[in-house]
Formats: sequence, structure tokens, C-alpha cells
Amino acid sequence: MELIKKEILDNKKTYTAKPYYTVKLQIQACDFELLLNDIPVFSYSVKSGMTNEIPLNCYILKSGEQNLKIKLTPIINQLNLSEQVDLSLDLGYNNIIGESSLGQYIQSAKFQLPQEIKDEKLPYFEMEIPFIAEVPWDYSSILDNAQDLSKQSNLLKQTVNKFYHILETKDSKKYFELMKGSLKIQSDVEYMSREETKKLLNDLNLSQIKKLYPMDDYEIKFYTNNKLVRFVSKTKDEDGNQYLYKYTVPPLIEGKLDGEGSFNYLFYLPKDKEQLEVF
Repeated sequence: MELIKKEILDNKKTYTAKPYYTVKLQIQACDFELLLNDIPVFSYSVKSGMTNEIPLNCYILKSGEQNLKIKLTPIINQLNLSEQVDLSLDLGYNNIIGESSLGQYIQSAKFQLPQEIKDEKLPYFEMEIPFIAEVPWDYSSILDNAQDLSKQSNLLKQTVNKFYHILETKDSKKYFELMKGSLKIQSDVEYMSREETKKLLNDLNLSQIKKLYPMDDYEIKFYTNNKLVRFVSKTKDEDGNQYLYKYTVPPLIEGKLDGEGSFNYLFYLPKDKEQLEVF
């Protein structure tokens, strides 16, 4: 496992330009899902209102045209979007200067949900925003060479159970073997320092798990022409999330309730491989 960690830490690259793309969201009274290039980025059930700034670099595989998609659906037990629904977004980037300073914000796109859409009380609303991104990496070969998973039902079932067993036994070596490629890319495209990458690896230590919940019945969701897959519980929690792998951790403050966490990874099957890895 230490060799795997060393390989991740030694993967650091030097870039002259460091663009950091984000989307700033203000959203209320709906369930929403955000995808970039058909890769799921974030989803949540917003009963009142929420403001968030979501990093996008990990979902931009190479320079060129990107496609941001947002889906709005009614919150649980409602058939239509309510008149209180709202959405505004600001998409753009800052160049990182030095280790952590941010340069001027450059806007790539902006959107405000029109009043006529709110008034219609639709059962569903979806929009797409194309934009151009310029990044100093090219990881497009990962999905270009990934295998189609739509007819790999046995392998997918094995992966569901295998990943659960890894978490149940706290097998950190096998966990990091599945995560290695993903962590290399994350530390690279987020321009992490060696110390930041070390912290990321330490935070992923499976020893933090106190109790692993039993798996629910699950469904399989495919993305990017069936090259990415996610396993989700058929049961939604109170926030509209569908996590299959849920666990507790000890409380941060003695005497308080245990904290909760979840694993919601995307998996893919690299070319000439027989085991799924974390995207």
C-alpha cells in the first residue's frame, strides 16, 4: 500500500497555467442533478435554498468544448416543480497563481431560470450549457479506451459485492489499488501540493469506519455511453440521495452522536482489464 501511495505522490506535474473551473449555484425548492460531459458531478434535494460553488476540473478530461447539464425534478412526494423553484448559475475559472493565490475570475457562462418556466410548474426541466475550457492536461484516453459495461452484468454484480467486502474488512491495500488512477488524476488536475495529496490519502483511510450499514437493493446507472457506472440504493434518504455504501465514524466531540459517511464512486473498466476501477 505504501508503494501505491508513493506512486500517487510522485505523479506531480508542473504547469505554467493552472485554470481552476467552478460553477457557482443558487438553487431552491427542487431535486437537482448536475452533469458535465455526461459525468455526474453533484445531486441533492433542496427543500428550501442552497448556495454552493462546485469544482469542475475533475470532469474536464481535455481542452475544447464541454457540456454542462442540469436536471430539475420535483422534491419527494410532489408531481410538479413548485412556484418557489429557482436556479441561477455562474460558470467560469480563476488561474491559480503560485501555490494558492487566485487570479481574476473569468466568466464562461451565466444562467437564470426564466419566470415563465417557474410559472408553468413543469414535471421536469433540463438545460444544457456548452462552453470552452482550456486545460493543461489530456486524460480523454481513459474513457476513449474504456469498455462498454452495458452487457457486463456478472462483472457489475461481482464489483458491488467485492467493494462492499473491501470496506467491511477495511482492506486498505485493495481499496487503494482500485483508487490509484483516480487519485493520481485528482491530485494532478486540482494542482495539489505533496502535502495536500498526503492529507487526501490520509483522509481516505478505511480505519475511520466504525460501522458499515448493510447494502440495500440497488440499481445500476450508466453514463458516457455505458462506460461509467454507479451503484445506487433504490431507497432515497431524507435529502433525496441514494447511497449504497453507508457507514458511521466516531463523533468529532466526545459524547455526541456518531457521524455518517458514504461512498458514491463511479467505476469504469479500462481496456484489457478484467476488474473495474474507480473513475
